[in-house]
Amino acid sequence: MTDFTIRLATPEDRKEIFNVHRDSVHNLCSEQYTEEQINMWLDGRDPDVYLPAIERGELWVAVSDGSILGFVEVEGNEITKLFVSGAAAGAGVGKALMMKAIGYIRQDGKVRIYLEATTTARDFYRKLGFVETGTGTFSRGGAAVSVEIVKMELV
Repeated sequence: MTDFTIRLATPEDRKEIFNVHRDSVHNLCSEQYTEEQINMWLDGRDPDVYLPAIERGELWVAVSDGSILGFVEVEGNEITKLFVSGAAAGAGVGKALMMKAIGYIRQDGKVRIYLEATTTARDFYRKLGFVETGTGTFSRGGAAVSVEIVKMELV
């Protein structure tokens, strides 16, 4: 894997962020979730869903050779999204993005950091010091199917 840099996302990045998000879910979550669950998860999303976080200055991208490898989004003291393309998984991109997000949240003096993890990412977050605080499900719209999640926090 080549070197990468982390920078704030711009509105022009949103289509590529969207593609990374879809690629990540399809390639990294297919062992834990069914095709029906993955389709529900991604249904109705479009590139503009990332604009509010981009405009707040709370969405960062990892970039290598002009391509986005992954992204992380923050709101308050919650990490709301972390997705890395399947090709970049395991290369330190997710950890670097998480360190950026944690540093950003902590600079405001917040101690507790929350996130809702997929069962796919649970062990990744544990290695970063997050502990489980509960479980739940996620669904979009009136979907009959849902995705299992793990509520986690870092103190």
